[in-house]
Amino acid sequence: MKQITIVVATLAAFSTLPVTALAQSKPGMSAPQGKTTATIELRVCNRSGRNASVAVSYVEVGTGRFVNRGWYEVAAGVCSNLVSTDNANFYFYGDTLDGSGRRWSGAHNLCVEYPGPYAFYSNGETECRTGQELRGFVPAHSDETGTYTWNLDP
Repeated sequence: MKQITIVVATLAAFSTLPVTALAQSKPGMSAPQGKTTATIELRVCNRSGRNASVAVSYVEVGTGRFVNRGWYEVAAGVCSNLVSTDNANFYFYGDTLDGSGRRWSGAHNLCVEYPGPYAFYSNGETECRTGQELRGFVPAHSDETGTYTWNLDP
């Protein structure tokens, strides 16, 4: 009976944490004590044949907070390292720069600002401030440290 009480008390303690905090954590991402933090380099390779502009939502190394940042121009045929994170979950969105209307989007809605550049902390809300627009970001996850590559395909 005591084990059940401890489990219930533990679950009750975690129920006050924001859901996103649990979803955004990644076991094993921390480096051994005294070492630098293990990170993931977020890279975009533009294989679309069109110049593109990319926005990313990620946790800045050492902060524990998501930041939405854009616009990173990635020329056709080029791979660019954008940012580093110490969190396994991150999000990407891309637009072409040629007026074709081509987008690389997903189902995770976040706010962006045009024309940019921009950077602001995100709390996951889908109500944008004045001057911002809602866009569907592509959710991504990495089980490994090192480089994670998001490809912009035609």
